[in-house]
Amino acid sequence: MDWIKINNIRRKERGNILIVIAILSLLGIGIEIFLTEKVGIGQVGATLIIGIVAAFASTKNNSTTIKQSSKNTFINTITIARKEYMAELRKAVEEFCVTAERNDNDKLKELSYKLKLLMNPADKDNEHWDRKAIEMIDKIVQAENKTEDIDRFITLMQSWLALEWYGMREEAKKGIMSKEDKKTLLDTEYSKYTEWMKEKDNGQE
Repeated sequence: MDWIKINNIRRKERGNILIVIAILSLLGIGIEIFLTEKVGIGQVGATLIIGIVAAFASTKNNSTTIKQSSKNTFINTITIARKEYMAELRKAVEEFCVTAERNDNDKLKELSYKLKLLMNPADKDNEHWDRKAIEMIDKIVQAENKTEDIDRFITLMQSWLALEWYGMREEAKKGIMSKEDKKTLLDTEYSKYTEWMKEKDNGQE
């Protein structure tokens, strides 16, 4: 987890809060001048009115700002974690496939465990991707001729990484996706993958 990036985000959000407070203070001064000079309310009365209005506005604004700030920090933290996961997954897939092409089965088994630990076959909402990937990993480890299986596995992982990237962009724009939206996205992208594999297989035949 890149805590430096997260801390930079938090510092920026605190700076935004201070700017809002400064703007509210300037507005208060302007309204006070207007009340005393144009409306004719005394200095004490104007100050009291401004104090009440400013306190209400500041409390409401700070509450909204803090809530939004916390939400943004959470989303940014998830985004950073997802980027790190994608980088780790991409590297693990690359190492696994290169080793498979070299037919180094001892090293291949070791890398297969590393790759499986990045997956969760028990997640029923994500069963197409994780279970299919693990099935392919086991098949590659056991296969004599691994070329075709490697190609199929790479295609699956390309779709997987594209799915992760798309989900990350959507959450950055709209916030954390609901469980239903995630399921819809997973199913839609898996259907695209299977359709592409059918076309690819038909093209080879």
